[in-house]
Amino acid sequence: VSEGKHRYFGVGAQYSNTDGLGLQGYWGHRNLFGEAESLRLEGSVNRIGESDISNLDYSAGILFSKPGAFGPASTFNASLKASIADPDAYKAFTTTAAAGVTIELSDRDTVSAGGEVMWSDVEDAFGNNNYLTVAIPIEYVRDTRDDKLNPTEGYRAMINAKPSYEIDRGTFFSSFEGAITGYQAFGEEKRFVLAGKLAAGTIIGGDELSDIPATRRFFLGGGGTVRGYGYQEISPRDGRNKLLGGRSYVAATAEARIGVTETIGVVPFIDVGTVSTDEVPDFKDIRAGAGIGLRYATPFGPLRLDVAVPLKKYPGGTSFGVYAGIGQSF
Repeated sequence: VSEGKHRYFGVGAQYSNTDGLGLQGYWGHRNLFGEAESLRLEGSVNRIGESDISNLDYSAGILFSKPGAFGPASTFNASLKASIADPDAYKAFTTTAAAGVTIELSDRDTVSAGGEVMWSDVEDAFGNNNYLTVAIPIEYVRDTRDDKLNPTEGYRAMINAKPSYEIDRGTFFSSFEGAITGYQAFGEEKRFVLAGKLAAGTIIGGDELSDIPATRRFFLGGGGTVRGYGYQEISPRDGRNKLLGGRSYVAATAEARIGVTETIGVVPFIDVGTVSTDEVPDFKDIRAGAGIGLRYATPFGPLRLDVAVPLKKYPGGTSFGVYAGIGQSF
């Protein structure tokens, strides 16, 4: 065993015709104080290509972790993050301070818990509002995938809860989410892989939807959820066609990852999702997108290019989506 280099950096990028170009970068320092501590600085700029530079999304953060803080299987994590987000549904400036502990129950199971304080200045369909929210995020993950970058077998299941209290309004609310992804390969060379994902969430509490910060409400649409639609385009709307966000959602994806050669693959897919203002999805507005993708295998994961169209387009909404990035969609 030999010690790795103390300092490292990395960059990433993704592109879609609806959201423009996104760039991310980070710099890290391993073994900061001689006991395997890690410090990482990261930042990103998204929606590059907007005609107005004020519409870009920015984020920056500093993250610290200390393995073995409360026993060999535990890791202490702390972070301070700030972001400016300007999707169609809202414009928000947020700062978040968080600290918590992750415990490895086994080589497949992890559980984490901690505390979080978030201040946000939000302009949305309900006007301009400030929120000061404290929360206790709790999460359990079971991961049996054979490869994190390009899985062909196994599954990953996640469930989390986030009890929260909004101080300015004296509002208690809690969000609950769960997701599972599964993979099954066929053939000796595993060139044909069926992949699926199912996710759902709900927010309980809060007398009015406006009592919940827009950054905590649910939206779907874009490269990470329902392709073919714009980012966060799938959402309940008011009488002025303003995006409100929802209290609950269900989303599902199915992909057939077909290896044409050792490095080139094609991926037909379909994504489906719905968002509701009720705590339980009412499935009154189900949106689906379908398309096909191209994959090119590299040592650091597959390069991805997806093209999708909405099967139930919004009036005046997105007609198609093109998404490019590194790694499988899930």
